[in-house]
Amino acid sequence: MATQYSTDIPFSASHVQQPFKLLELPPDLLTALESQNPPILTITSSAPTATTPGYALLNTGSKKYQMRQKNTSNPIMVLKSSRTGPTQADDASTFISQPSVTSIAKIEDTIELVLQEADGKVNAVPKVNKWHEKFAKSRGEKKT
Repeated sequence: MATQYSTDIPFSASHVQQPFKLLELPPDLLTALESQNPPILTITSSAPTATTPGYALLNTGSKKYQMRQKNTSNPIMVLKSSRTGPTQADDASTFISQPSVTSIAKIEDTIELVLQEADGKVNAVPKVNKWHEKFAKSRGEKKT
């Protein structure tokens, strides 16, 4: 009889985690990047004003997106296939390695792109049904 442990995959984590950032692409930008003539992307910085600090802009030629870093409470791990190796307790001459996976990066924040209008204003699309927003709202209701 098979057990739940018959398909174990060894897991390890690299001591040196590689730096990664995930970029959340709006659907229209993804479509443009997958087209026959994708736009050339450049990153510039906006000039700070008296009321706003400078920020990074992703330019596509026809559109500009403000780049915002968003933290996540659920880190994403980037995995790489690997193989187990002999430990000090194993006999290296008879050891048979097996497939495994290794975490090479832990991503705790993503880059969100928010469309900037021609007049420089950000086209903020309200996010709805986000877990953290529901949680914060329910916590506020319990206090009163």
